[in-house]
Amino acid sequence: GGATVNSAVTRHYLVSKKSPQVGFGPPVAVKAEVYAEANAFCEKEGKAVETLHLEVTNAGLARSGAVELQFRCIAR
Repeated sequence: GGATVNSAVTRHYLVSKKSPQVGFGPPVAVKAEVYAEANAFCEKEGKAVETLHLEVTNAGLARSGAVELQFRCIAR
């Protein structure tokens, strides 16, 4: 067995970034950058971003914040 993925139908994309932010709290600027990249990517196809999964890791002690966005492009 095994899963068969038809990439023409289920074109999911992933953008992830780590935050250079030091200290505690959510990486707000990085989240904005990730969405900007996703939007620019979808706009090339004349489409809009649909968020499938968003994971935000807050910055903490000896840990930088991170954002991971799983998305697909859909008709506007």
